[in-house]
Amino acid sequence: MTHLLGGRYDLQEQIGGGGMAVVYRAVDTMLGRQVAVKMLRSQFAGDEEFIRRFRREAQSAASLSHPNIVNLYDVGVTEHNEYYIVMEYVDGPTLKDVIRERGPLPVDEAVAITEQICDALEQAHTRHIVHRDIKPHNILLTSSGQVKVTDFGIARAITGNTITHHPEDPVLGSVHYFSPEQARGAATDAKSDIYSLGVVMYEMLTKRLPFSGDSPVSIALKHLRDDFVDPREWNPRIPQSVENIILRCLAKSPADRYPDMAALKADLQTALLHPDVPKYMKPRQPLDETIAIPAVGGLRAVEESGSGKSGGDGPRKKRRWWMPLVWTGVTLVVIGVGAAAAYYIVMDSIQTPNLQLPNVTGETVQTAVAKLHNAGFNDIVEKQAVNSKPAGTVYDQSPEGPTEVKPGRTITLWVSKGPQQNLMPNLTDVPVTEAVQTLQNLGVDVKSQVTEQPVTNSSLPAGEVVQTDPAPGTPLTPTTQITLQVSQGQMVTVPTLVGLTLDQAVAALKQANLVEGQVTYGPYPAPDQTVYKTAPYVAGDRVPAGTPIGLWVANNSGEGGGVPGGAANNTTGSGTGPAAGGSSNTTGQGTAMGDSEPKTIEVQVNDPDGKRIHVQIFKSDAESTRAVAVDQVIHGTTSWAVTLVVTPDQPGQVLVYEDGQLEQNYPVPYSN
Repeated sequence: MTHLLGGRYDLQEQIGGGGMAVVYRAVDTMLGRQVAVKMLRSQFAGDEEFIRRFRREAQSAASLSHPNIVNLYDVGVTEHNEYYIVMEYVDGPTLKDVIRERGPLPVDEAVAITEQICDALEQAHTRHIVHRDIKPHNILLTSSGQVKVTDFGIARAITGNTITHHPEDPVLGSVHYFSPEQARGAATDAKSDIYSLGVVMYEMLTKRLPFSGDSPVSIALKHLRDDFVDPREWNPRIPQSVENIILRCLAKSPADRYPDMAALKADLQTALLHPDVPKYMKPRQPLDETIAIPAVGGLRAVEESGSGKSGGDGPRKKRRWWMPLVWTGVTLVVIGVGAAAAYYIVMDSIQTPNLQLPNVTGETVQTAVAKLHNAGFNDIVEKQAVNSKPAGTVYDQSPEGPTEVKPGRTITLWVSKGPQQNLMPNLTDVPVTEAVQTLQNLGVDVKSQVTEQPVTNSSLPAGEVVQTDPAPGTPLTPTTQITLQVSQGQMVTVPTLVGLTLDQAVAALKQANLVEGQVTYGPYPAPDQTVYKTAPYVAGDRVPAGTPIGLWVANNSGEGGGVPGGAANNTTGSGTGPAAGGSSNTTGQGTAMGDSEPKTIEVQVNDPDGKRIHVQIFKSDAESTRAVAVDQVIHGTTSWAVTLVVTPDQPGQVLVYEDGQLEQNYPVPYSN
């Protein structure tokens, strides 16, 4: 679909909708970001009531700014009289989808979600706005688990007036979450949202609703006068402290509920710290002498205004003796008609045989529809959503089967659109630890799918990602192998140090942005304090800045290298990785003196998690400098024996690198 709204919004696909509006995923071509566009259905474009409600949603959302409330970006109307609202696009499921797929939810997760909903509603209530339609369908979850409350379409400012529900109000889908005062048609306030939130908590923790019935009217009546099964009877894992919160939220009388969202949130924050508390005793609810017909199914809620007393100070009107007789007659007629209608409805329900509804979850949608048709069900609604099941598979149904239901019942099938398709993110210039965490958040198995490759010719700071394979935007699958090229830092050149004094060599290293490594003293035909050899790198090698350079210094006095400015036998374990082309590089900077001695060093690299590690072991001795002893990728703890040849003036050294990082450094002195 291509339809540019307001000269900037390119509609991509329909992602939702209700009786009043349709929601599209779109691209804001001016800012280059994804947005959600809610458009009033065309059949309501000329209906002032719907336009007024649509504008009220925009006004309610525009006055709210909170991390847990979907942001409003823009509103408008096109030349074709199309009303639209542009909102933040949340790439995640609704809470209803999560409950269907994973319910009942773990207690800690349900409590965390409820706390965020409390934050959002507390902000709305502070702005004197009651949501009035809190249900899992209107609660979105981002990939990081952040809650976003949406759809303030029937939100109203808090007033002392009774709210009259018009017959065309689309409230039937919300009747399971109604507060008793909403069902009665009475005034609503913040405590109505508290009741609805209690229903949402009940559903999250039991995957059931506290009240259900054959019609919206029957469900509304249950909210008014019936009790429900305590949630711990469905799910014993619910702590008593959490059940107490639900019971208090679902009190019939608003006076028995929490006074506000702040009080509710305070109990949520301590519920898991103190789970074992006495059970909350639900207050006994007196039966209403007269229960108003709920405001559902196209019927208005009507509250009687009194017992016939007149107000004001004017003269009392003379009663007509025949008025009571007329009202008595009307009442008897109404009762008679109602009784007759109820009789025929009940008898028709009893005489109509039930049909056996099969369980079609796990079937392809084509097979599921065929089975339902064969069972006698023709009113089938399909709803699609992202799910771990293969695309085209039914992952939930309502009512659940197998069961018996009346003919003509609408059967809703939730059909999977397939798993969430993730794309390779742009990780360039990102620290490697952050890049790995980002991939893990996308569901990538970093142990089996991600490899870090050191790059020694990058200008980026050490530890940042230089490039990725695959490139950003590439679709990721559970088997995609990802390589992160990681910068080893700024590269510098090793200066000429042979022939300098130790102090001069240390100064030259500092100027080249390198550091002094191990200093080894020994007899050599040169003036004392003169550097006669460097290792593991020699003049001209390109190495990362900060690399330690080992120095061999002449000492013919036999006094053990107490040279001012030097650090005799100084061993450092720092390092950032091997330089390219540095293997098996003989220096030719001196001739070994004295007897040779073989030495064997046991090297072990621990890999308890079985993650792939690239191990490189270099040895320097009387025969070679920086010779490659091991270059191997391991999948578990591994050991090697490295043999060196050392002399009195040519001690050895073993360097162990793991994924390009120097992890172990073994000096090997001559001991004979």
